[in-house]
Amino acid sequence: ESLCSFDEAITSQRQVFLAHEAKQTVLGPRAMISQGENAQFAYIARASESGPTIVKFGTVVPSNTSRSIPVVQTNIAVMDPTTGSVTTFLDGESVTRLRTVAASIVAAQALANPTIKVAIVGLGHQGQAHAQAVSKIFKPRELIGIARNSKHVVNSASTTAQLFTSVTQDFSALQECDLIFLCTNSATPVIKEQIAAGATCISIGSFAPNRSEVAPELIAEADQVLVDDVEISSAQCGGVKGALEMSNRNWPSVRSLGSALNGSGRRSPGERIYFFSVGLGIQDAAIAEIILNKLSKRG
Repeated sequence: ESLCSFDEAITSQRQVFLAHEAKQTVLGPRAMISQGENAQFAYIARASESGPTIVKFGTVVPSNTSRSIPVVQTNIAVMDPTTGSVTTFLDGESVTRLRTVAASIVAAQALANPTIKVAIVGLGHQGQAHAQAVSKIFKPRELIGIARNSKHVVNSASTTAQLFTSVTQDFSALQECDLIFLCTNSATPVIKEQIAAGATCISIGSFAPNRSEVAPELIAEADQVLVDDVEISSAQCGGVKGALEMSNRNWPSVRSLGSALNGSGRRSPGERIYFFSVGLGIQDAAIAEIILNKLSKRG
């Protein structure tokens, strides 16, 4: 983590999504296997034609919270672009957290109205990392933490609580927010009522067909729906997949984040916009390139 600053991570994610839109990345198949509420995944990618290839594999097991081990466990293997040899293993959880938060910030900068009140649903490692980034980048007047688990609410002196203006289990607070981040491991919708006009909702937990942080009918009612990769998300993001099966949608098709970064993001202040990230190997590869360049300079 010391080899890649957050500002560098944001720049890397913006650049890699623009490169992906321009078809300058290499993205192999993304394999996802569901097992009840659990999921296992593996994928291969390069952030650039000449960059190193990464292979990422891991699991998501929500019940691990009761075992005091990480819910998400991943590893990233980096292969030398010249020899093909595996030269480096990177801690998957650290890279995932860094690139996911950075991509969320990039999406929010491209899609959100001026942010006065922000909510983060899910206060685990990703939720806390998003809270720190939002405070630094957007400096909202209010930052609300929405916790499904009461343990995050009762202790107002906890590190988690200190990141927020307030922490609550009341989901109705979302109706007053300009920007919402969904950072849960829920397989069923946590957003069951439509967000406010003009709001932007960014979901990082709907990364498999059996996961939908937002009810599909609400996604269908949105003004715009954007994803990190159209083909992959249409098949593997549970909420988007469900919404695409509905004929009465407000939008004809989902759009890529790269298209928004090219200047076609929010079209009017009153639009309800959803962005869904399933997580792409090119994002991890972009962080890997930064780390390897830093290591090479160290000799």
